Order: sequence, then structure tokens, then C-alpha cells
Amino acid sequence: MESYMYGTHQAQHYDVYLNESAENTTWLALVHGGYWREKFDKHMLNPLINAFIDAGFSIINIEYRRGPKHQWPIPANDVHEALNHFKHTSYAPKRIVGIGHSVGGQLVLLNHRDLDALVGLAPVSDVLYTLHHHLGQDAVAEYFETRATKLLRQASPITQLPISCDALIVHGFNDNAVHIDTSISFIHENYQKGHYITFYALPYLDHLDCINPEGTHFKLLLSWLKQFA
Repeated sequence: MESYMYGTHQAQHYDVYLNESAENTTWLALVHGGYWREKFDKHMLNPLINAFIDAGFSIINIEYRRGPKHQWPIPANDVHEALNHFKHTSYAPKRIVGIGHSVGGQLVLLNHRDLDALVGLAPVSDVLYTLHHHLGQDAVAEYFETRATKLLRQASPITQLPISCDALIVHGFNDNAVHIDTSISFIHENYQKGHYITFYALPYLDHLDCINPEGTHFKLLLSWLKQFA
């Protein structure tokens, strides 16, 4: 594993896991969630890293600035900068598939133009909905200094459509942290703009089970990713 800085702050870095035994030239760019809270970091995705490497992929795991000192749009800009930095390294990736969980899904969706394909694992796609339903223990009210509708809409992937690259959304009906209704609305709105998104809606997939390679969704996820192998 190698780490690269894409900015001057200690959080502005990503870890590279090169799968030297794989012929697959597709890289997976992982982005963690945690509702913009600083206590949650890239290590949330460690179980996925090993599973994806076993499946033949090389990985970058992106860290980004978060917490109240790093107001929006800093997290989204950081992910953009990380992806751009990685593209200009000696790894010279031919294809990058972004995989984001929760707020990481928000950041991946908003940076879809930097990606060849993407996966949102229970993504936060509607920040206004998240605010009004007090999700994540009032995470929006805690993180955003302003509740200005314009800013919250800019932070909401559902208002930044269409997503024109290949995309998969995975969500559980029993997810209480990010409601599946937001993913259903997101996919419908994207379809209305002429673009399809693959959607795996599972009856039982808790929010944190999305990043558990033992989860019921993981084989389906790997099967979808094989088209990019």
C-alpha cells in the first residue's frame, strides 16, 4: 500500500492498493461515509478493500476533509482533486469506477464526470430530505452552517442530474439511516432525463451492511462490476 497527498491538509490523501496479480485494468475508487463527521474515516472501508482485491481489482481509498471546520463544498471538491491527482500518477488508470457509501455515495454521484462508472451504496442523494427527516441524528443541521435551500440543493445529487455514466445504486428497504425512498426518487428523476441507473433494492440490508462483504448484496455488486473487468 502506498499513500499519496493531493493537498496540504493531513486528510487530503488516498491509499493505493495495487493488485499486481490481476490483469484487470479497472481501478475502484472507494469513498467512505459517516454523515460528514470527522470521527468516521477511510478505515470504515477496510473490509471492502480485501474483498475487492480478492475479486481481482486494484483500489484507491480516498480520505477527504470533513467536520464543521470544513464546510461544504470542501468534501466534494476534495474527492474531485483526489481523482484528478490519481489520474496523473504513474499508475495511469485506464478506467475508474467510484464506489461510495452513504455520504461517500453523495460525493461519488456529484463527481460522476470524473468517473467511468459508479456505485452508490445507500447514497445520500437528497440533502434537503435528510434535513427535514432529521436523519443521521440531525447530521445536516450539525454539519451545514447554513440551511439555505440553494446550498443544500447544490449538495444534493438529485438536483444535479443527469448521471450519464454507468451507475448502480444498492439500497435496503430497512435502512433507517438513509431512506430508500430517496434512491427511488433519484433513479426516477434520472430516468425522466433520459438515463438509466441499475437499482438493487433489497428487503433486508442495514445501512452498515452495505460495506460488509458478507452482506446479501455483495455477490450482486461483484457481478455488476465484472462488466468493467
